[in-house]
Amino acid sequence: MKYLICYDIAEQRIRQRVVKLLERRAHRLQYSVFLGEFKECEYRALREQLLDITANSERRLLLIVPMCAICEAKTWMAGKPMEETDPSCFVI
Repeated sequence: MKYLICYDIAEQRIRQRVVKLLERRAHRLQYSVFLGEFKECEYRALREQLLDITANSERRLLLIVPMCAICEAKTWMAGKPMEETDPSCFVI
């Protein structure tokens, strides 16, 4: 299943760790928005990793939204994701 992952984290050090994790596992759409496809066990593991990384954050917001095939088909986006417009965001 596909998941839309968003975050808002005040602390730069913690935010950088979250970004590194998500860049390895998902496609970056915007600075704090990622889209990834995960099996249920992969999703649960990612969620736990995000909670572990951000445990000491004074102000964190983590949002993961599951997208079924019907929801994905209804998704609308104008413009291009960061990965297509910013060469520094390519996933290798």
